[in-house]
Amino acid sequence: MNISNFIEELKRRNVIKVATAYAIAGWVIIQISDTVFPAFDFPVWTTQFVIIMVGIGFPLSLIFAWAFELTPEGIKKSKEVDITASVTSRTGKKLNGVIIAVLSVALFFVLVERIFFAKASIQNNSDESASVELASIAVLPFVNMSDDQSNEFFSDGLSEELLNGLAKLEDVQVAGRTSSFQYKGTNPDLRDVGTELGVKHILEGSVRKAGNRLRITAQLIQADNGFHLWSETYDRELTAEDVFDIQEEITLKVVSELKVRLLPEEEAVLAERPTQDIEAYNAFLEATQKEITRQAEDIEYAITKYKEAVRIDPTFSLAYARMAYAYSLLHINGNIALDEAREEARRNIDQALTINGNEGKAYQAMASYYNGLEIDPERAENAAERAVELLPNDAMAINMLQITYGDMEKSELQDEMLLKAYNLDPLNPTIAGNYSGHLVQYERHEEALEVINSILERNPDYSNALTRKSAILANIPYGQIDEAFKFAYEAYQTDRQDRNLINALIGYSRDLDLYPLAEHFEEEMAKYYPSNSDVQFSRISQHFEEGRYDSAEIKLEAYLGQFGDEMRENLHMYLSRIYFMQGNTDAAISIIEKYNPELNDEELELNEYNSGVAMMYFQFKKRAGAFENKERLERLICDYFDDQAEESKAEGKMVQAYFDELTCDMIQENTEVIIETMEYSHFEQKNKRGWPQFVTAPDIFFEGLKETPEFKELMVRVFADIHIMRAEVIEWLKAEGEWQDEWEVTE
Repeated sequence: MNISNFIEELKRRNVIKVATAYAIAGWVIIQISDTVFPAFDFPVWTTQFVIIMVGIGFPLSLIFAWAFELTPEGIKKSKEVDITASVTSRTGKKLNGVIIAVLSVALFFVLVERIFFAKASIQNNSDESASVELASIAVLPFVNMSDDQSNEFFSDGLSEELLNGLAKLEDVQVAGRTSSFQYKGTNPDLRDVGTELGVKHILEGSVRKAGNRLRITAQLIQADNGFHLWSETYDRELTAEDVFDIQEEITLKVVSELKVRLLPEEEAVLAERPTQDIEAYNAFLEATQKEITRQAEDIEYAITKYKEAVRIDPTFSLAYARMAYAYSLLHINGNIALDEAREEARRNIDQALTINGNEGKAYQAMASYYNGLEIDPERAENAAERAVELLPNDAMAINMLQITYGDMEKSELQDEMLLKAYNLDPLNPTIAGNYSGHLVQYERHEEALEVINSILERNPDYSNALTRKSAILANIPYGQIDEAFKFAYEAYQTDRQDRNLINALIGYSRDLDLYPLAEHFEEEMAKYYPSNSDVQFSRISQHFEEGRYDSAEIKLEAYLGQFGDEMRENLHMYLSRIYFMQGNTDAAISIIEKYNPELNDEELELNEYNSGVAMMYFQFKKRAGAFENKERLERLICDYFDDQAEESKAEGKMVQAYFDELTCDMIQENTEVIIETMEYSHFEQKNKRGWPQFVTAPDIFFEGLKETPEFKELMVRVFADIHIMRAEVIEWLKAEGEWQDEWEVTE
């Protein structure tokens, strides 16, 4: 066969032009289906069907172009048409027009696709449940296939780092680490995983380390049908460079399969290498897997491994950042001295940011530092916002931001961030616990209990969830302080040094008018946590409630000395109350005016922050005698809380609305209304906590009220109810063999 003659014949019969036109048209059809079908939730097989049909049609079109010719009399076989009568040249010109038209359509599609589909956006669902979005994924813990089971931390750490890498991408919703790792060691139905975590895709795999070789297998699966979108096995040397290369390759492949387009800066982030030393990386991975338990001994061990990592590689910024955060956690959950925790956290934050000014975890650690070690709410908020900017889908960074918004009394932003964190990591016990508190705030108590119970099903010893559940039982609308006490005490029996549980039992013992037992738990707390700042502040509160004002002032000044003068502004209301109860009204007023000079402005407007201060200032000034603008301030307070009551009702916070409405009666000393409200609150709303402290502790709003016959009669009935619950607790403790004679109380 003469090849030249064959090619000329292909041209004459327009086979090449047909192939060109078909290829362009087929590409456009495939691209349109690939872009449009997912938007309408068409099954994956529909796109695959289009691709197959286009592929089958291509050779058929070529065969048709060779074997047939379009003539004025219709379609005829090419061999039946005399070459002198052939009209293929005219057909070729028509095909040129078709090719130009199809190219125009293709160009138009490319422009539209680049403009409107360049970013797969993930819309944050405003309802409070995990939502399924297009570009959403969970990274399940990779299975450790190594003979040495001590390599478990490496496979877990590798999974977490893949998750963290994806979380840095704004347009990828990544289920949080805690939620994904709930499935470790199980063989779950991936459809259930997708539904529970609110994701459409699952990344899973395995890791095998043998000598200096590493094998990693990864596969991306569509959650709703188990369809494997991609899988790959990597055999490499066990070096840091190879490990990070694999992580980057997997991440980029996942991003490609999810149809997410990366910005140049995002590509640069994924290409970053936190360390070049495999031993440093091993130490780091082991530390991260220990830190997450939040147990003091595990945090201490994690810190030693972080130190090992930065000793091996002094440029390991992420290890410095995680170590800084670990020191904050250790102060909250352990007994490290405040000065030491502050110094170590600050030093490691600075070191991390010196090496890498865009280290997101360093900013998260900084937010935690200013939130708990050196109190500065504004700096904490700024640092948390920067952390979320760098880590847009990191659930714990977002959770840190919602905490700082709460401290800055930005309730709407706090709710938004909390819901986002919960949607990303719904099985994270810390975040889910915070979410349960959100539900309680909106008086959705049964839902809050469901969330807490789901946490405890997976983490039965998680003390934060245990104390939150006991608090729900003790408060509105249940008011079961005896059941709350027993629930917390049963958990306490398994760990008698748990700070959360001891603190809860102190509160319930006081609520039950069982002060000898409360003092016992306070001594236990002081014994186990002498350097913990929360414990120190609790002792200050205890002395104040007992009327030991001089001692409370001394302890508070020492406490403020630890934190520095910036903490004084945050606690100035507490200090002013001490001054007032010491009889030094002028000092109490002076400190309020120092930190809140706007209270005397003619254009004063009340808000979430200064409304409580305004109430206290009003009461101080009234006790000091007549004062200028008394009526104006009283009107401002009443109007503000009346408006707040309406907002609370609109949000479904009926209990909060009830007390907002009571505020004006409090400052106007409307005794009858206050007594009726207190009676309704205790016996109808089941708001039974805090009565013994309320009666015995000094209070600037109710001192006159407490002397009235109506109040005393109400207290007789209230305490009769409380003492029934107290008797139930005492009998239960005796049955458990836990009761001690020195806890006996006398009426």
